[in-house]
Amino acid sequence: MTDIRPLDASDAEALAAWHATYLAADTHQRQHATPWMLEEMRADFLGTRTGEEFLPFGRYDEGRVVGCGLLVLPLKDNRHVASGTAWTHPDHRGQGHGSAMLEHLVGIAEKRGRSTFTTEVAVPHDSPEDGAGHPDADFARRRGFTLDISNVVRVLDLPVDVDHVQRLADEAEPFHRDYTLRQFTGRIPDDIVVEFGELIGSLMTEAPSGAVAKEREILDVERIRSDEAVFEASGRTKYTTVAVAADGELAAYTELVVPRYDPGHVYQWGTLVTPGHRGHRLGMATKAHNLLWLAQQEPGRTALVTTNAEVNRHMIAVNEALGFRPVERLVELHRTLA
Repeated sequence: MTDIRPLDASDAEALAAWHATYLAADTHQRQHATPWMLEEMRADFLGTRTGEEFLPFGRYDEGRVVGCGLLVLPLKDNRHVASGTAWTHPDHRGQGHGSAMLEHLVGIAEKRGRSTFTTEVAVPHDSPEDGAGHPDADFARRRGFTLDISNVVRVLDLPVDVDHVQRLADEAEPFHRDYTLRQFTGRIPDDIVVEFGELIGSLMTEAPSGAVAKEREILDVERIRSDEAVFEASGRTKYTTVAVAADGELAAYTELVVPRYDPGHVYQWGTLVTPGHRGHRLGMATKAHNLLWLAQQEPGRTALVTTNAEVNRHMIAVNEALGFRPVERLVELHRTLA
Protein backbone atom coordinates (compact mmCIF):
# COMPACT_ATOMS: atom_id res chain seq x y z
CA MET A 1 0.00 0.00 0.00
CA THR A 2 1.28 3.47 -0.92
CA ASP A 3 0.18 6.59 0.91
CA ILE A 4 1.21 10.12 1.92
CA ARG A 5 0.92 11.25 5.51
CA PRO A 6 2.30 13.99 7.77
CA LEU A 7 5.63 13.32 9.44
CA ASP A 8 5.61 13.15 13.23
CA ALA A 9 8.95 14.83 13.82
CA SER A 10 8.77 14.01 17.54
CA ASP A 11 9.11 10.31 16.60
CA ALA A 12 12.90 9.95 16.39
CA GLU A 13 12.79 6.77 14.31
CA ALA A 14 10.27 8.21 11.84
CA LEU A 15 12.26 11.43 11.47
CA ALA A 16 15.51 9.52 10.90
CA ALA A 17 13.91 7.42 8.14
CA TRP A 18 12.41 10.54 6.54
CA HIS A 19 15.72 12.38 6.68
CA ALA A 20 17.66 9.43 5.22
CA THR A 21 15.40 9.47 2.16
CA TYR A 22 15.60 13.26 1.88
CA LEU A 23 19.40 13.14 2.15
CA ALA A 24 19.77 10.46 -0.52
CA ALA A 25 17.51 12.42 -2.89
CA ASP A 26 18.95 15.86 -2.25
CA THR A 27 22.58 14.78 -2.73
CA HIS A 28 21.99 12.48 -5.71
CA GLN A 29 24.50 13.34 -8.48
CA ARG A 30 25.28 16.70 -6.83
CA GLN A 31 28.91 17.27 -5.89
CA HIS A 32 28.15 20.54 -4.15
CA ALA A 33 24.87 19.72 -2.42
CA THR A 34 24.30 21.43 0.93
CA PRO A 35 21.58 19.39 2.64
CA TRP A 36 20.16 20.09 6.07
CA MET A 37 21.44 17.70 8.69
CA LEU A 38 19.15 15.52 10.79
CA GLU A 39 19.62 17.63 13.93
CA GLU A 40 18.87 20.80 11.97
CA MET A 41 15.68 19.34 10.53
CA ARG A 42 14.58 18.22 14.00
CA ALA A 43 15.01 21.73 15.40
CA ASP A 44 13.18 23.33 12.47
CA PHE A 45 10.26 20.90 12.55
CA LEU A 46 9.79 20.89 16.32
CA GLY A 47 10.65 24.51 17.08
CA THR A 48 8.09 27.23 17.64
CA ARG A 49 8.10 29.83 14.88
CA THR A 50 5.84 32.84 14.49
CA GLY A 51 6.83 33.77 10.93
CA GLU A 52 6.59 30.48 9.03
CA GLU A 53 4.88 27.12 9.27
CA PHE A 54 6.80 23.98 8.25
CA LEU A 55 4.71 21.01 7.10
CA PRO A 56 6.74 17.84 6.33
CA PHE A 57 5.17 14.77 4.69
CA GLY A 58 6.34 11.29 3.83
CA ARG A 59 5.46 9.07 0.90
CA TYR A 60 5.31 5.48 2.16
CA ASP A 61 5.32 2.24 0.19
CA GLU A 62 4.65 -0.80 2.35
CA GLY A 63 5.90 1.19 5.33
CA ARG A 64 9.17 2.35 3.70
CA VAL A 65 9.84 6.04 3.11
CA VAL A 66 10.29 6.37 -0.65
CA GLY A 67 9.66 10.10 -0.90
CA CYS A 68 9.54 13.28 1.16
CA GLY A 69 7.80 16.60 0.90
CA LEU A 70 8.08 19.90 2.71
CA LEU A 71 5.65 22.80 2.50
CA VAL A 72 6.60 26.20 3.96
CA LEU A 73 3.86 28.77 4.57
CA PRO A 74 4.69 32.38 5.50
CA LEU A 75 2.44 33.56 8.32
CA LYS A 76 3.10 37.30 8.71
CA ASP A 77 3.70 38.43 5.12
CA ASN A 78 3.59 37.05 1.57
CA ARG A 79 0.54 35.02 2.54
CA HIS A 80 -0.26 34.51 -1.12
CA VAL A 81 2.82 32.29 -1.52
CA ALA A 82 3.58 28.69 -0.57
CA SER A 83 6.99 27.13 -1.10
CA GLY A 84 7.38 23.41 -1.43
CA THR A 85 9.77 20.67 -2.48
CA ALA A 86 9.22 17.00 -3.28
CA TRP A 87 12.10 14.53 -3.04
CA THR A 88 12.12 10.89 -4.21
CA HIS A 89 14.74 8.38 -3.17
CA PRO A 90 16.99 7.62 -6.18
CA ASP A 91 16.08 3.92 -5.99
CA HIS A 92 12.38 4.72 -6.41
CA ARG A 93 12.32 7.40 -9.07
CA GLY A 94 10.11 7.04 -12.12
CA GLN A 95 7.28 5.39 -10.21
CA GLY A 96 5.04 8.43 -9.67
CA HIS A 97 6.05 9.15 -6.08
CA GLY A 98 7.38 12.64 -6.82
CA SER A 99 4.30 13.58 -8.83
CA ALA A 100 2.00 12.39 -6.07
CA MET A 101 3.91 14.30 -3.41
CA LEU A 102 4.10 17.51 -5.41
CA GLU A 103 0.36 17.51 -6.09
CA HIS A 104 -0.28 16.75 -2.43
CA LEU A 105 1.68 19.83 -1.42
CA VAL A 106 -0.05 21.96 -4.07
CA GLY A 107 -3.44 20.78 -2.83
CA ILE A 108 -2.68 21.80 0.75
CA ALA A 109 -1.39 25.18 -0.42
CA GLU A 110 -4.65 25.76 -2.30
CA LYS A 111 -6.71 24.81 0.75
CA ARG A 112 -4.70 27.31 2.78
CA GLY A 113 -5.62 30.06 0.35
CA ARG A 114 -2.27 30.45 -1.42
CA SER A 115 -2.34 31.66 -5.03
CA THR A 116 1.29 30.97 -5.96
CA PHE A 117 3.40 27.88 -5.38
CA THR A 118 7.18 28.13 -5.69
CA THR A 119 9.80 25.41 -5.82
CA GLU A 120 13.51 25.13 -6.53
CA VAL A 121 15.64 22.65 -8.45
CA ALA A 122 19.41 22.25 -8.55
CA VAL A 123 21.07 21.81 -11.95
CA PRO A 124 24.70 21.87 -13.15
CA HIS A 125 26.22 25.31 -13.54
CA ASP A 126 26.54 24.95 -17.31
CA SER A 127 22.80 24.32 -17.71
CA PRO A 128 20.54 26.91 -19.37
CA GLU A 129 19.12 29.65 -17.16
CA ASP A 130 15.83 27.79 -16.75
CA GLY A 131 17.47 24.39 -16.28
CA ALA A 132 15.90 23.00 -19.47
CA GLY A 133 17.14 19.52 -20.25
CA HIS A 134 17.72 18.53 -16.63
CA PRO A 135 15.21 15.89 -15.45
CA ASP A 136 14.22 17.78 -12.29
CA ALA A 137 13.58 21.07 -14.10
CA ASP A 138 11.71 19.29 -16.88
CA PHE A 139 9.67 17.39 -14.27
CA ALA A 140 8.47 20.69 -12.78
CA ARG A 141 7.84 22.27 -16.17
CA ARG A 142 5.61 19.38 -17.25
CA ARG A 143 3.52 20.06 -14.17
CA GLY A 144 2.82 23.69 -14.94
CA PHE A 145 5.84 25.45 -13.43
CA THR A 146 7.64 28.29 -15.20
CA LEU A 147 10.85 30.17 -14.46
CA ASP A 148 10.82 32.67 -11.62
CA ILE A 149 14.52 33.49 -11.29
CA SER A 150 17.85 31.73 -11.78
CA ASN A 151 20.48 31.71 -9.03
CA VAL A 152 24.12 30.67 -9.10
CA VAL A 153 25.80 28.84 -6.23
CA ARG A 154 29.41 29.84 -5.59
CA VAL A 155 32.03 28.35 -3.29
CA LEU A 156 35.04 29.96 -1.63
CA ASP A 157 37.63 27.41 -0.59
CA LEU A 158 38.74 27.75 3.03
CA PRO A 159 40.96 28.64 4.77
CA VAL A 160 40.60 32.03 3.17
CA ASP A 161 43.63 33.97 1.89
CA VAL A 162 43.75 36.40 4.80
CA ASP A 163 46.22 38.74 3.14
CA HIS A 164 44.05 39.03 0.04
CA VAL A 165 40.87 39.69 2.02
CA GLN A 166 42.66 42.24 4.21
CA ARG A 167 43.81 44.09 1.07
CA LEU A 168 40.21 44.27 -0.14
CA ALA A 169 39.09 45.57 3.26
CA ASP A 170 41.88 48.17 3.24
CA GLU A 171 40.99 49.31 -0.29
CA ALA A 172 37.35 49.82 0.74
CA GLU A 173 38.16 51.65 4.00
CA PRO A 174 38.62 55.19 2.57
CA PHE A 175 35.09 55.07 1.15
CA HIS A 176 33.33 54.40 4.48
CA ARG A 177 35.27 56.35 7.09
CA ASP A 178 32.06 57.95 8.35
CA TYR A 179 30.70 54.50 9.22
CA THR A 180 31.45 52.16 12.13
CA LEU A 181 31.58 48.38 11.73
CA ARG A 182 30.01 46.43 14.58
CA GLN A 183 30.15 42.65 15.00
CA PHE A 184 28.24 40.12 17.09
CA THR A 185 27.55 36.38 17.22
CA GLY A 186 24.23 34.72 17.81
CA ARG A 187 21.48 36.81 19.34
CA ILE A 188 20.90 40.27 17.85
CA PRO A 189 21.66 42.88 20.53
CA ASP A 190 18.57 44.39 22.13
CA ASP A 191 19.52 47.95 21.24
CA ILE A 192 19.36 47.29 17.48
CA VAL A 193 16.96 44.35 17.19
CA VAL A 194 14.00 46.41 15.93
CA GLU A 195 16.02 48.29 13.31
CA PHE A 196 17.89 45.15 12.32
CA GLY A 197 14.57 43.37 11.74
CA GLU A 198 13.48 46.18 9.43
CA LEU A 199 16.79 45.97 7.58
CA ILE A 200 16.75 42.23 6.92
CA GLY A 201 13.02 42.34 6.20
CA SER A 202 13.72 44.65 3.27
CA LEU A 203 16.01 42.08 1.62
CA MET A 204 12.98 40.42 0.03
CA THR A 205 12.21 43.54 -1.99
CA GLU A 206 15.67 45.13 -2.29
CA ALA A 207 17.41 42.05 -3.69
CA PRO A 208 16.73 41.08 -7.32
CA SER A 209 13.46 39.18 -7.61
CA GLY A 210 11.82 37.21 -10.37
CA ALA A 211 8.34 36.87 -11.76
CA VAL A 212 6.66 36.25 -8.39
CA ALA A 213 5.65 39.47 -6.62
CA LYS A 214 7.07 39.53 -3.09
CA GLU A 215 6.26 41.75 -0.12
CA ARG A 216 8.67 43.09 2.44
CA GLU A 217 9.10 40.54 5.23
CA ILE A 218 7.82 41.36 8.69
CA LEU A 219 10.59 40.50 11.13
CA ASP A 220 9.36 41.86 14.43
CA VAL A 221 11.06 41.13 17.74
CA GLU A 222 8.76 38.19 18.49
CA ARG A 223 9.63 36.52 15.19
CA ILE A 224 13.35 37.24 15.47
CA ARG A 225 13.59 35.79 18.98
CA SER A 226 11.59 32.68 18.06
CA ASP A 227 13.80 32.12 15.01
CA GLU A 228 16.90 32.56 17.16
CA ALA A 229 15.70 29.87 19.58
CA VAL A 230 15.21 27.42 16.70
CA PHE A 231 18.57 28.44 15.25
CA GLU A 232 20.37 27.76 18.53
CA ALA A 233 18.64 24.38 18.90
CA SER A 234 19.79 23.44 15.40
CA GLY A 235 23.44 23.90 16.36
CA ARG A 236 24.09 26.81 14.02
CA THR A 237 26.08 29.93 14.97
CA LYS A 238 25.69 33.21 13.12
CA TYR A 239 28.49 35.74 12.68
CA THR A 240 27.13 39.18 11.80
CA THR A 241 28.84 42.41 10.78
CA VAL A 242 26.81 45.62 10.43
CA ALA A 243 27.78 49.08 9.23
CA VAL A 244 26.45 51.93 11.37
CA ALA A 245 26.19 55.45 9.95
CA ALA A 246 27.33 58.53 11.88
CA ASP A 247 23.73 59.23 12.97
CA GLY A 248 23.34 55.67 14.32
CA GLU A 249 21.33 54.28 11.41
CA LEU A 250 22.05 50.72 10.32
CA ALA A 251 23.36 51.05 6.78
CA ALA A 252 24.40 47.50 5.87
CA TYR A 253 24.73 43.98 7.18
CA THR A 254 26.12 40.58 6.27
CA GLU A 255 25.79 37.16 7.96
CA LEU A 256 27.84 33.96 7.98
CA VAL A 257 26.34 30.77 9.39
CA VAL A 258 28.50 28.03 10.89
CA PRO A 259 26.67 24.69 11.38
CA ARG A 260 27.80 22.39 14.18
CA TYR A 261 26.47 19.24 12.48
CA ASP A 262 27.85 20.04 9.01
CA PRO A 263 31.51 20.49 9.97
CA GLY A 264 33.04 21.30 6.59
CA HIS A 265 30.74 24.08 5.51
CA VAL A 266 30.06 27.73 6.26
CA TYR A 267 27.10 29.49 4.64
CA GLN A 268 26.88 33.08 3.52
CA TRP A 269 23.38 34.31 4.30
CA GLY A 270 22.00 37.76 3.65
CA THR A 271 24.04 40.81 2.66
CA LEU A 272 22.40 44.17 2.04
CA VAL A 273 23.34 47.83 1.82
CA THR A 274 20.35 50.16 2.11
CA PRO A 275 19.73 52.39 -0.92
CA GLY A 276 20.64 55.63 0.85
CA HIS A 277 24.07 54.31 1.84
CA ARG A 278 25.24 52.69 -1.38
CA GLY A 279 28.43 53.85 -3.07
CA HIS A 280 30.60 53.55 0.06
CA ARG A 281 31.78 49.96 -0.58
CA LEU A 282 29.93 48.80 2.51
CA GLY A 283 29.07 45.48 0.87
CA MET A 284 32.74 44.66 0.42
CA ALA A 285 33.69 46.12 3.79
CA THR A 286 31.17 44.12 5.83
CA LYS A 287 31.83 40.87 3.94
CA ALA A 288 35.61 41.19 4.09
CA HIS A 289 35.65 41.96 7.81
CA ASN A 290 33.20 39.14 8.52
CA LEU A 291 35.47 36.74 6.60
CA LEU A 292 38.52 37.86 8.54
CA TRP A 293 36.63 37.34 11.79
CA LEU A 294 35.51 33.88 10.64
CA ALA A 295 39.11 32.93 9.85
CA GLN A 296 40.07 33.68 13.45
CA GLN A 297 37.11 31.94 15.07
CA GLU A 298 36.49 28.89 12.83
CA PRO A 299 39.84 27.72 11.39
CA GLY A 300 38.77 24.16 10.60
CA ARG A 301 36.20 24.87 7.90
CA THR A 302 36.84 23.96 4.25
CA ALA A 303 34.18 25.67 2.11
CA LEU A 304 32.05 28.81 2.22
CA VAL A 305 28.89 28.59 0.09
CA THR A 306 26.83 31.50 -1.19
CA THR A 307 23.96 31.93 -3.67
CA ASN A 308 23.12 35.00 -5.73
CA ALA A 309 20.54 35.81 -8.36
CA GLU A 310 22.27 35.66 -11.72
CA VAL A 311 21.21 39.26 -12.40
CA ASN A 312 22.74 40.59 -9.16
CA ARG A 313 25.92 41.73 -10.87
CA HIS A 314 27.09 44.03 -8.08
CA MET A 315 27.11 41.34 -5.37
CA ILE A 316 28.53 38.78 -7.78
CA ALA A 317 31.42 41.16 -8.49
CA VAL A 318 32.10 41.44 -4.75
CA ASN A 319 32.04 37.67 -4.36
CA GLU A 320 34.31 37.10 -7.34
CA ALA A 321 36.81 39.62 -5.97
CA LEU A 322 36.82 37.62 -2.72
CA GLY A 323 37.58 34.44 -4.67
CA PHE A 324 34.25 32.64 -5.01
CA ARG A 325 33.84 30.29 -8.00
CA PRO A 326 30.54 29.10 -9.56
CA VAL A 327 29.64 25.44 -8.99
CA GLU A 328 25.89 24.97 -9.47
CA ARG A 329 22.67 26.68 -10.53
CA LEU A 330 19.50 26.84 -8.42
CA VAL A 331 16.44 27.46 -10.56
CA GLU A 332 13.39 28.93 -8.83
CA LEU A 333 10.10 28.05 -10.52
CA HIS A 334 6.50 28.99 -9.82
CA ARG A 335 2.99 27.85 -10.60
CA THR A 336 -0.24 29.82 -10.32
CA LEU A 337 -2.88 28.04 -8.26
CA ALA A 338 -6.64 28.02 -8.72
